[in-house]
Amino acid sequence: MKNKLTLMVFVPLLVSGIALHAQRYVEQRIDEGHSSMITFKPGTNARDIALSDNGKFFSEILNLPAGSTMVKIKSAKLFSDFSDEKYQLYHNGIKVEFANYMLHYVKGNLVSMNGESYDTNDLNTQADVSESAALSTAMKYTGAKVLMTNTEYGREINYQPKGELVLLPVEAANGKYRLLLSYKFDIFSAEPFLRSHVYVDAKSGAVLLNDQIMKHAGEHSHGKGMSGISPAGPENQLKQDFASIFVAGSAQTKYSGTKSIETTLVSGKYALKDNTRGGGVNTYNNNNANYTSLTKNNITDTDNNWTTAEHSSTGNDVALDVHWGVEKTYDYFKDTFNRNSYDNQGAVLDSYVHVRSSWENAAWIGSAMVYGDGASTFRPLGAFDVTAHELGHAICQETADLVYQRESGALNEGLSDIWGAVVENAYAPEKQNFLIGEDITKVAPNYLRSMSNPNTGLSKQPDTYKGTYWKDASNTCIPNPDTNDNCGVHYNSGVLNYWFYLLVTGGSGTNDIGNSFNVAGIGFEKAAKIVYRLETSYLTANSNYNNALTYGIQSAKDLFGADSAEHKATQNAFYAVGLGTAYSGTPTTDTQAPTAPQLSASAATQNSTTLSWSGSTDNVAVTGYDVYRGTSLLGSTSSTTYAATGLTPATTYTFTVKAKDAAGNISAASNAVSVTTQSGGTTVTYCASSSSSTADERISNVKFADINNTSTGTAGYENFTSVIGNVVKGNSYTLTITPFWTSTKYSEGYAVYVDFNGDGDFTDSGELAWTKTAGTTSPVSGSITIPSAAITGNTRMRVIMKYNAVPSSSCGTINYGQIEDYTLQITSAGSISSLIAESSAGHAAISIYPNPVKDVIKIKSQSGSEFRYQVVDARGSVVQSGETKSQSINVESLLQGVYILSLDNGKEKITQKIIKN
Repeated sequence: MKNKLTLMVFVPLLVSGIALHAQRYVEQRIDEGHSSMITFKPGTNARDIALSDNGKFFSEILNLPAGSTMVKIKSAKLFSDFSDEKYQLYHNGIKVEFANYMLHYVKGNLVSMNGESYDTNDLNTQADVSESAALSTAMKYTGAKVLMTNTEYGREINYQPKGELVLLPVEAANGKYRLLLSYKFDIFSAEPFLRSHVYVDAKSGAVLLNDQIMKHAGEHSHGKGMSGISPAGPENQLKQDFASIFVAGSAQTKYSGTKSIETTLVSGKYALKDNTRGGGVNTYNNNNANYTSLTKNNITDTDNNWTTAEHSSTGNDVALDVHWGVEKTYDYFKDTFNRNSYDNQGAVLDSYVHVRSSWENAAWIGSAMVYGDGASTFRPLGAFDVTAHELGHAICQETADLVYQRESGALNEGLSDIWGAVVENAYAPEKQNFLIGEDITKVAPNYLRSMSNPNTGLSKQPDTYKGTYWKDASNTCIPNPDTNDNCGVHYNSGVLNYWFYLLVTGGSGTNDIGNSFNVAGIGFEKAAKIVYRLETSYLTANSNYNNALTYGIQSAKDLFGADSAEHKATQNAFYAVGLGTAYSGTPTTDTQAPTAPQLSASAATQNSTTLSWSGSTDNVAVTGYDVYRGTSLLGSTSSTTYAATGLTPATTYTFTVKAKDAAGNISAASNAVSVTTQSGGTTVTYCASSSSSTADERISNVKFADINNTSTGTAGYENFTSVIGNVVKGNSYTLTITPFWTSTKYSEGYAVYVDFNGDGDFTDSGELAWTKTAGTTSPVSGSITIPSAAITGNTRMRVIMKYNAVPSSSCGTINYGQIEDYTLQITSAGSISSLIAESSAGHAAISIYPNPVKDVIKIKSQSGSEFRYQVVDARGSVVQSGETKSQSINVESLLQGVYILSLDNGKEKITQKIIKN
């Protein structure tokens, strides 16, 4: 079994691999699947570890294989005494997506480490799909019709849909992760208006992940009301040939009263362009452009006294809200955390108001903010907490970069709501800081979300992890921005919102899972510092709520000390929302093991079975399960299913499962389940046969039943037993063999042997199934009938091409030619329905082969047309989908196990179980 690339191996490697006696530095280690964290005892000189051994630190403690390296990509100084270093994992020069690692320093001392890491052993880094084909797939998947490439805005931001080859972690049915070589595209579409990172498998061409860059503040799904928007168009910005003059103006905003704003004198008028903050804060009028442009039309005033009377008639009073809101959000992060714009490098902050006609949303689009004018549900969406929310997405993009789906996406949305409340409290404390969208919502209850009571609001949210109103965010949920809000990102964010509310104000009660809580609030300032450290130092792309629990408590300890009032409040607030334990006043040594799982098994085949079990419970949190066959550990998973593969036919196995928690406590074994695999017949060994030379002639192609195999191999013997022909007793099938000559056409003879009785030889009567006298015909063909007395199941077919003579034996060595072996799967008449499906129209037969499959599934149909396909794992999750290419599907990226393949071309359909070897 491969070693996981996690810190589960950290302590032993420190002891044996680094001569600094580092074991005495370690205080605690927490492993949560692919995410790991280690903390060091206070007062030690752990920093020396990271500086030792001439940069071999990561390769030793992470047990990196040859070709894998950690590269420092960022350093940041946080607050007065804190600094971080961020590292990225590369394998053979290819980035492992999401595999970042953070080293945390306080006053120069290394205090903790955390990150995501994945197994980089045995990786195939050769792309089979071209970048152009992958880009076409990504555009088709997202529905992008016109990219921003040739628009004015696209040229301004230097947008190109260039594909980057990365190694993407993909979770399989058994909870394991596998790194797949993928093209990563930034799909920024002008029509319709959307932006996503789309990952396309470079081996199979399937879409593996769609991670939306564009984030929304709206009621439900990402992209609501976005159809039909196109930001392509001409550049209308006034060009300046003299130094800008910036001055403070007075603005009567729509939602926040009269505020002071910074503007710039342009051609004798004052424009909403602030050159005093970072690379600039600019607010533009998009003139309700629809299908046309995202244009930099300056909003101006003649005397810099921006009154309601002047600007409300054009709707530009909301532009004053946006301009002031972005300025103050910039100020908050600069003054509090010394962060210079969202990227900490002074990036320009552009906002566009009046985007589309009656658009009921606002969004961060990856490089700017856009605001609609609302309609029946919302007023113009430029309120203060909305601007801070959208800029919060920008900060997340540059720090934790949380994937926008399931729990990581909910954390992403929750953090933006938190920054909306924090910034609003800092500069408009008179507002209802724990309501989101109270200024813009027209309909009852006149706010979008409530952080103090998430169960209320236009979007009803859970206030407890997996409690009331929780949306399915498990791996069985397939993210869709239009139907399930990417598995609940705008809904499940309520848990983080309520945690923050309690951390600020305090509170007591009983949550949805029956836990009584009591939290002493610590106020906005301290709570915001904990959140900022959590987001910018600890959270990683695939972090979930349990990670937020671990890292949130650690952030409080970093800032205010272990056992401080802030640490207690942080931990108790997490407990209040259903995560972790309440602070006990004593060191939190967890010695309680999880409950034992209840195990069952199903879908036994000759070589595999699917195990599933009830989830265990724990006083803190269950982090995973260990699966045993007898006394041998098969593997570990965070899921509650596991595909046990590599089994022997007609053999009885006993399986058990144990649960484990973050402290390393392991449950008692589950009930033992016995599984007997299906009979696969007697194991046989066939005689060797080969050719001494294939220099002048060899086999080019063999066709028989489902087999259509083109061979480019030059060995005297080629083993194609993974290629299976499905045949029925009593039926006859056409055989075609095509020879290959390097130059001169030589006379070739042929023989085909089939072990019809399955006894491991080709010497029985009738097993010399077909011969052809020597000649130069190409191709040669004939017919083979499957005897009614043949075995049922898999058997061997041997094809021999021999120079100038009919082969006289199935064994031994010939001088010139080639030998190839295949598998025939023989069934009785009437049972073929298990292998071939009838279409719903025309009853045209479809067959798929080989099955079991190692890398490529081939499809044979009457129509010969391409199919749309889906591959579903044992949990019911779609693990691969797309369109067939050349009547084949590359499934090399799938882990071993049992899957369901569905094909549909509008005329023919098939649904069939496949086994991946």
